[in-house]
Amino acid sequence: MIARPKNRSRVVVVDSKPNDYANLLADKAFGETDFQFFDQGRKVLRYAPEKDPQLCVINMNLPDMNGLDLYHMVASRWPDTPVYLVGDDYRPEDEINARVSGATFYFCKPLQSEWLAAATRTSETDLLNV
Repeated sequence: MIARPKNRSRVVVVDSKPNDYANLLADKAFGETDFQFFDQGRKVLRYAPEKDPQLCVINMNLPDMNGLDLYHMVASRWPDTPVYLVGDDYRPEDEINARVSGATFYFCKPLQSEWLAAATRTSETDLLNV
């Protein structure tokens, strides 16, 4: 019998500190999820996947650009992809700016795996309904 290939979720993370996500990578909830890390905004703008990612996580403070600016570029490129904006530390002005921008959510580190797992599960369900 030929098994149907599983649709793996793809999460794009744009953050200059990828080690901050080590707890997520170790979580069994992400066994069917591929994480693609970029440490700069310009690098993710050159990324050309076959299919849009199911989720994009962008740090508010990147070494080469503002996370809000990158959000707007990514949102126009992948309009159906939810985007979470993330702060290294909680700053009320970052949360306000993230909410006003139209981003799906704003979180500060450390991220809770349940939040990302829920987003990728929703996307997997959506993929099966296509």
